[in-house]
Amino acid sequence: MAEVWHRARDIMFMDKTDKNIEMLKDIEKYQSLLKKINDIINTDDVELDEKTGSRLKELEPEYYELVQKRGAVIKEVVRIGRREKMHYLFEDADFSLYRIKKLIAEGERNAENVIAKKGVEII
Repeated sequence: MAEVWHRARDIMFMDKTDKNIEMLKDIEKYQSLLKKINDIINTDDVELDEKTGSRLKELEPEYYELVQKRGAVIKEVVRIGRREKMHYLFEDADFSLYRIKKLIAEGERNAENVIAKKGVEII
């Protein structure tokens, strides 16, 4: 029964990273399109009437807020999975200080190992 409970817990807390990446890539496409539109509108050979020009200028700060401040590009995703050495019935309810510190330290070691293998510099 403990194995069944463990599997049910795994399903409930399933990794949703793939959906998040898919959504962020869509946002990246929208931001790229906005940048192309903005570049076209701001070229010297575009003729805009005064009203349209002023409306576009009003949108400029919002455009920069969206594209410049939030416009991150995901180049690579590295998954770091936690290896469970043992299972016990109430492991998903163990919020003891000991267990939390142990899991944090384990996660930090795993991340450092992956970073070292990839040769990535942390800024």
